[in-house]
Amino acid sequence: MGAPLALAAVHGRFPSPVTILLALAGIALVMWTRMQGQPLQAKRLLILPAAFVVLGIGDLTGKNAHYTAADLGFLIAGGVLSAVLGAARGATVELFSRDGELWQRYRPVTVALWLTLIAAKVILAMIASAAGAPGAAGTNGLLLAIGISLLAEAAVVGPRALATGVPFAHPTR
Repeated sequence: MGAPLALAAVHGRFPSPVTILLALAGIALVMWTRMQGQPLQAKRLLILPAAFVVLGIGDLTGKNAHYTAADLGFLIAGGVLSAVLGAARGATVELFSRDGELWQRYRPVTVALWLTLIAAKVILAMIASAAGAPGAAGTNGLLLAIGISLLAEAAVVGPRALATGVPFAHPTR
């Protein structure tokens, strides 16, 4: 087990395997479906990110949650980083009309920004570990960071989508 993860586990902060699997599955699902292109629906812009935010808050505030000022600083830095890279991703999403409805598709640069976020979160966790902030060194806040990133992406995609004048896809699609 790597140093950040080992420290997090020692301090009782390591999230469950279910949390880790949810995070990985969520990212994989978003990237796969959006690279293929999918109808753009308002609810899809908000439901998954909101679910990640709620799960992330639950993960951070769960049993025995105790964070130092350093932990909180690193968690906030991770949230800001997630928001910035999510907004950047939102600017790269391709919007197009298909059968009179608005669709979206991730471009390779969009995926590169996801990979940048993952790498940045790993580096930030390593720095947090070295700085003695074990609450931010593991994967604590991972679900919240993903949710923040997806919300920031939606905050950029939503107005761009509205500006096209093409109607959003029908919710039954």
